[in-house]
Amino acid sequence: MNSKRAVQVGDIYASPLPLNNYGAVKVVKIIDNSYLIGITSYMDGQMPTIDSKKVHQTLVTESIIDDAEKPLYEWVDGKLPKELIFIGNTPLTEDEQRIDSNIYAAGWSKDCAIQVYFEWRRQTDPEGFALEIQKEDEALALKNSISKPKKMLDEKSFWRIISLLDWGKEGEEAIVEAAVKELSTFTAWKIRHFEETLSYKLFLLDTEEHAKEIGEYSFSQQDQHFSPDLFLYARCAVVAHGKEVFEDIVSNPSKMLKDTEFEILLSLSSEAYYVKKGKEFEYESGCSYETFSNKEGWSNTL
Repeated sequence: MNSKRAVQVGDIYASPLPLNNYGAVKVVKIIDNSYLIGITSYMDGQMPTIDSKKVHQTLVTESIIDDAEKPLYEWVDGKLPKELIFIGNTPLTEDEQRIDSNIYAAGWSKDCAIQVYFEWRRQTDPEGFALEIQKEDEALALKNSISKPKKMLDEKSFWRIISLLDWGKEGEEAIVEAAVKELSTFTAWKIRHFEETLSYKLFLLDTEEHAKEIGEYSFSQQDQHFSPDLFLYARCAVVAHGKEVFEDIVSNPSKMLKDTEFEILLSLSSEAYYVKKGKEFEYESGCSYETFSNKEGWSNTL
């Protein structure tokens, strides 16, 4: 553990690494609450001491700025992490006194020496390390691709509009007429919020388990007759049948309505907007309702 002494130029700290190893960093410059540290070449299962040779050698890696091989120095901010262990202080060499860097590594963390571990992995197991990095990148890309809804309409108002669908009428346009009329009385922004809410509810139903339960054209890994559009229209039917049906089916895919679709639900917002504004409705929702957009819901397939 580090003591309560203030960090000083020349301080060297041991840093924990994976596989029960240690690395080390040296402070070479301090400006206000920012610290320029050199990541050393030390990596070992034993805690370094001030006499360990490699704590006085800066790690040389390929620069992220110009691809040239250079000693690794980077700026960190914030409070010294409690996991770092002070092992001593040595005066800066003349070369260290001239060091500067435009690499910013954000907050000072317990992993500040991790680059020496990455370099060791790169040298000892290049193929395995490359595969590991690829998997991490793919996981990050998946995480970043997960859709998030924008501002939505409150639940009560949304389901009130849906409740106006008149199933006693003949023809889909007649069924949605009252809902379109009422939605057109909303402000333009609330019509957009309705569309966002609808998109998100359709997104929640966009899972492989729900797709396997739509009836004759259910999803199957072996069957080529599955239609993404038909599944979308089947999800529309679920929402169109109201709050209780929707909430029951979201949590119980086996109760998915069979061989039922209601495509016209997708046009509610655009029809209401046209009645209100006399022009086309243009809006891109945060969550896409298109089939396969819910990556988590199709994680076993995509």
